[in-house]
Amino acid sequence: MDSTNVYLKSLVSAAVTYIAFKIIQRLYFHPLSDVPGPWYAAISTVNEFWWNCIQSGQYMFKIEEMHKEYGPVIRINPWEVHINDPAFMDTLWANSKMEKDPFYYRGFGAETSVVTAVTPAMHKLRRGAMAQLFSKASVAKLEPRVLSRVEQLCRRIEEHKRDGKPVDISNAYRCLATDVVTDYAVPKTRNYLDHPDFNKVFNRVLRDVSAVIHWNRHIPFIMPLIQSIPREWVAFFDKDGTSVAVIDYQTDVLSQAKAVVDGVKTKKTGTVLDAIYQNPSLPPQEKTFKRIADESFTIINAGSETTGNTLANVTYNVLANPFIHHTLKSELKEAAKDHGINPDEMLPCRVVESLPYLRAVINEALRMATGVCGRLPRRNPSEAMTYTANGKTHVLPPGTVVSMSIYDIHFNPAIFPNPHSFDPFRWLAAPSPALSRMEKYLVPFGKGARQCVGLELAKQQILLTVANLFWKFDLELFKTTERDVRIEHDFFAPFGPSDSKGVRVVVTGG
Repeated sequence: MDSTNVYLKSLVSAAVTYIAFKIIQRLYFHPLSDVPGPWYAAISTVNEFWWNCIQSGQYMFKIEEMHKEYGPVIRINPWEVHINDPAFMDTLWANSKMEKDPFYYRGFGAETSVVTAVTPAMHKLRRGAMAQLFSKASVAKLEPRVLSRVEQLCRRIEEHKRDGKPVDISNAYRCLATDVVTDYAVPKTRNYLDHPDFNKVFNRVLRDVSAVIHWNRHIPFIMPLIQSIPREWVAFFDKDGTSVAVIDYQTDVLSQAKAVVDGVKTKKTGTVLDAIYQNPSLPPQEKTFKRIADESFTIINAGSETTGNTLANVTYNVLANPFIHHTLKSELKEAAKDHGINPDEMLPCRVVESLPYLRAVINEALRMATGVCGRLPRRNPSEAMTYTANGKTHVLPPGTVVSMSIYDIHFNPAIFPNPHSFDPFRWLAAPSPALSRMEKYLVPFGKGARQCVGLELAKQQILLTVANLFWKFDLELFKTTERDVRIEHDFFAPFGPSDSKGVRVVVTGG
């Protein structure tokens, strides 16, 4: 018994000594010791874990508070520095030598996808297999398919008008975006727009799956553990069916990958996943079931939530401001009249893509919706970086993780005056230098070689949806406030309050 006690005491003493050593080392002898920030953020990731996992995606707001206290450069965990300075954007995101941070991006649980590729070489290889399919020219050819989905949404809105029911437009937009991306990218088109309630549970699934990202970052066996739980066990304890829906969603994603690997043809034309699997330039290890499954997961998630969220944001902000609503609707009516477009037809890109007020409204929505609010960390493995703030130059050694956030740039008052105000006029009235500056720092899809591969498809959906809905319908908000589009949780993509019912509208005319 005595020897056991001695052993336990020695073990505890060794653990305490090691922890004390690491704390002292990280506070006083670490290469980042001179970077400002709270001591508790510098010694471990517990602070980040608490605010992102336990408190559901709140660390972005704590980082914002740290910047207000310590300045534009802060240390937010033992190895990562966060910078809130738009001028540093090109240095960090446009540098082709930068790697992604494996710790941060492992949260997605899709380590073989384009999104999580660490090295520039691996990213170039994986992105190259699909980039042509998401090019501006390729997306332009998709317009009839996208427009048919927007037309389907319009028919669903007409149904609600006839029945006198409000439209859950937030969920409707996610269904639209999911149908568009799955029609093009994976073997099975979801057809969520056909669901009577716009597949309400899917909204919850997206939120729950996204929330797990933080947990999986800190505890990387969380996602595999969830996926290993038998569906019957989950169903037994699941009261509202949401957890079962998450399991079914994951199972469906895996089935999409299996169809590709097995060569099952489900559509007349090939999909993005087919193009990846059949690409002759990819080595065999880039065509595994795991690789295709990871890409399927990231394509569907990225293509659904960010586009849907932006559309919900623009709908709320336009309808909440009668002047903006009237101005936009007048411009669309005039354009339709000038081009001889009948009310039972759809406005195509050629008619609306150059409309100045529509473009201004969409730019403002892209700015405020943010795209992703999670920080975007990079590291230069071979060269040091420097950053000067308050007269002091900080030398960040090779391998240091440095991050910035799109949210900070989009809401910077020096670039976008009165940044929390939805003001399309800023894009029309700004003098040339200010406009150029705003255009440079409007980066909802990221910047550089690592920016979102699907940005052209997202922009086309947003353009066609906003143009046609506000042209065809007289809409009013239904029990919706600014809180319903406010960013309250960072699950990489921005999410609103957990109890929000999203943006809802009623049709008063058409």
